[in-house]
Amino acid sequence: MSGRIIYVGAYTGEDEEGITVFQLQNDGGKLKRLHGIAGIANPSFLTLNADRTRLYAVSEAPDGDGYIASFAINSKDGELTLLNKQSSRGSAPCHVTLDGEEQYLVVTNYSGGNVVLYPVEVDGTVGAAAQIIAHSGQGPRHDRQEKAHPHSSIMSPDNEYVIVADLGIDKLVHYRLDRKAGKLIFHRETEVLPGAGPRHLVYHPNGELLYALNELNSTIAVYNYAAADSTLESIQTIAALPESFQGTNTSADIHLTSCGRFLYASNRGHDSIAVFRVDAAGLLALIEHVPSGGRTPRNFALAADDQFLLAANQDSHSIAVYSVHSETGQLVDLEHNLNIEAPVCIRFLL
Repeated sequence: MSGRIIYVGAYTGEDEEGITVFQLQNDGGKLKRLHGIAGIANPSFLTLNADRTRLYAVSEAPDGDGYIASFAINSKDGELTLLNKQSSRGSAPCHVTLDGEEQYLVVTNYSGGNVVLYPVEVDGTVGAAAQIIAHSGQGPRHDRQEKAHPHSSIMSPDNEYVIVADLGIDKLVHYRLDRKAGKLIFHRETEVLPGAGPRHLVYHPNGELLYALNELNSTIAVYNYAAADSTLESIQTIAALPESFQGTNTSADIHLTSCGRFLYASNRGHDSIAVFRVDAAGLLALIEHVPSGGRTPRNFALAADDQFLLAANQDSHSIAVYSVHSETGQLVDLEHNLNIEAPVCIRFLL
């Protein structure tokens, strides 16, 4: 094909097209719709397996249990075929992570306050929940931290540990993945600044640094990561917002380029993508803030070769397309905004 395949998850009803497949043209960054699939309500987070044959999505039901859906991917055009669904065993599932050996899925239920481990069958379907772990506690923000709110999880580079970012209790909770037992074993907790509200995490390609985006105080925390015992040492906290901003903001998503030289974070309220340079020690220095091309950039994605960045602007119902300067990391708006209902997650297939 003449372009890259991307998937977009959106806040939609079950009878509406929730996941849409687009082609991003290599010669200018225009987006062309290929197909879509209905039958899953609010597919707010998507993840892909390594060889791009399976896609997993959460269905974010805010009140009752949601579910996890597994799809087979057509290698020619990216079309999806539903394989199966499993209950999320908690309300508002907002994130799903596939372990490096593709044996397990980890799902975080934001409103349910729990973390759920699922086996992945040989055919790519999701098995029944193997373990449900309830988090407890609260933070100083009574409006957002009245109880535990696990928001995301990430596998360690060596595939031995899972770290869960819990926005409600201001902690990064470490678990060891016991593959034989099919369980997550509690290992340790890393406390973050009170009221920070950790949301999403990303490892540096060298495996020795972890970056945590804090939603509530709009900061990025940088940690040295020791793989031997999954320990974190805080080395920097930097604002994701310009000093002059006086409005209300919640930071949302964070990504690194594949070379590890540049880091990006999205701001909802300021409606921007913050661009940072990463030095040899892993510390961040601000390069620029770029308008996200719409309102409420909940999620964004970098192409595997770092040539493009796509921002999903939930409340303006649009996706903005940027090219990425390979030497400076700066973003150039290609002015190819695409209209789509409430986009909240973007994933590159190719």
